Amino acid sequence: MGCRAHFSFAVAVDKAAIIADVERTLAEKMPGVELVDIEVAGGRGNRLLRVFIDQPGGVTHENCASVTALLGRYLEDHTVEVSSPGLERRLRKPEHFRDAVGKKINVRTYGPVEGQRNFTGFLVSVGEKDLLIESDDREISLPLGDIASAKLVFEFETNDKPGSRRTKKRRKR
Repeated sequence: MGCRAHFSFAVAVDKAAIIADVERTLAEKMPGVELVDIEVAGGRGNRLLRVFIDQPGGVTHENCASVTALLGRYLEDHTVEVSSPGLERRLRKPEHFRDAVGKKINVRTYGPVEGQRNFTGFLVSVGEKDLLIESDDREISLPLGDIASAKLVFEFETNDKPGSRRTKKRRKR
């Protein structure tokens, strides 16, 4: 059992070192590119380094190729994936939540808050210790420490006109 704990600690330290190195490398070599998120997963022989980047005007294939080239030293031991965070990007950092105020988000908590663990609604505000979501005409305060995961929710807009078949079908539900 002691070996397992030592191994878990070593893996956590390795992940933390990789994350710190990627953050430092991008800040130095590509200062206009925002590092949104990093995942380090897998075990020996099957390791994955997933990097999500963003920049004003959007992410191009050239941006992803440049970041992959900067992280080339990891290609021997990892599969390296670089992409934009997408429309339903994860919210992890305080600035991610602040940027999402007024937008629809989905939050999962570690344990129940007001009897549930999954919340979807509009982010009203972000404080030092909690965030406020408006969902189903009520406001719910969620402690930041209780949040297991959070992401933006993208909804396609429809151009249905009143009286169209699609609008009538929706109303019948």
